[in-house]
Amino acid sequence: MENPSIKPFAYTYGFLMAGYSILVLVLMYVFGVTEQNWYLGVINGIASIIIYVLGIKAFKKSNRGYLSLKEAIKVGLAIAAISGVITAIYTFIHYSFVYPEFIEMIREKAYSDMADRGMTTEQIKQTSGMMDITTAPWFFATVTLISSLFFGFLISLIAGAIMKKQDPSLN
Repeated sequence: MENPSIKPFAYTYGFLMAGYSILVLVLMYVFGVTEQNWYLGVINGIASIIIYVLGIKAFKKSNRGYLSLKEAIKVGLAIAAISGVITAIYTFIHYSFVYPEFIEMIREKAYSDMADRGMTTEQIKQTSGMMDITTAPWFFATVTLISSLFFGFLISLIAGAIMKKQDPSLN
């Protein structure tokens, strides 16, 4: 028997993950959360793990209860790619048009922190070029995509190692 396609699981759980990520970003904007809190990070981490594990588990179930580590990583990376691209596009739109003042708040805080550390005006000017790059909406979107792929890989690797069950007919 042929293995099931990864696509339906990738789309279903990729859209779910993207929807969750966008919802969190919108809620942070609506409620004025400007700094990442540790408990928000923990909640997001747990939610991400749950979504990836559910996607991999659904694939395993459709594969007659069998799952290889390779299949788990494929499913996890496909979920991560779909959710990462969608979330990156929204992140770019969010910080370009919906909440562009957030970027200015980050820059002002960074300038203030540098001045508090005793940096001269010349030193602050030198670092502002790099800060302009790292606080641009396209940079946030790129980091969103890369981190989605990285964490998707890690989560699916661990989940796959725990959930794997080799099909005896393949031996």
